[in-house]
Amino acid sequence: MVKLKFALASLLLAFAMQATGAVQVTNKHIFVLYPGADSVFGSYIFMVQNNGTAAERLSFPVMLPTETIDFQAQEGLAPNELNLGQGGGLTIDKNFPPGDTLVTIGFKVPAEVGVGRLTLKASEAFESIGMFVFEGKFQIEGPGLDIRRNVDFSGRTYDTYTLSQGEGGKTYSMELQGIPEGRGRLWTIGWVVAAALILIAGAMAWFSRPQLPQGAEDTL
Repeated sequence: MVKLKFALASLLLAFAMQATGAVQVTNKHIFVLYPGADSVFGSYIFMVQNNGTAAERLSFPVMLPTETIDFQAQEGLAPNELNLGQGGGLTIDKNFPPGDTLVTIGFKVPAEVGVGRLTLKASEAFESIGMFVFEGKFQIEGPGLDIRRNVDFSGRTYDTYTLSQGEGGKTYSMELQGIPEGRGRLWTIGWVVAAALILIAGAMAWFSRPQLPQGAEDTL
């Protein structure tokens, strides 16, 4: 994982637009995605550039999926520098040193019956958002995606999905397909089977009940 992050950092540095202010988030973003049971785990990776000569404070919203049910500050952040924003979502508030700072945030999104959602709200325009799916374990469907299969990167194979020339303030919604299923489907099937057995048992009891003699119903 360390080797992968180093390679991704090099990729971000190679193609990121230089910040126009003293400190600014660069315009390329990367999501590395791994499947779980009824869930997808990911790392959101981006770069903050400080072109000044002293540390400078920057506060900004984080572009995590809106479906995120768990998150964790990883590289480049202390836990207290990642907080819930006033309008929902997460906000980073940090003093960034001169130079380039690689920031990584871990997250988890849910899935059900092999399908999940990934919704990203871009607060600023971006050059690209690259999504790396480990060994093509599942697929991403959505408009405007540039898809490449079996890309060798840092000694591992990924399918890559890229959104380019994104607009600030726009929402990008994608569907994750083929995610491994946990016990949710088994519980659903179990309830359906149990309900069917109850109906069958009731029907059999009805049709096999003793028949009353002719005229007995009128007597009763």
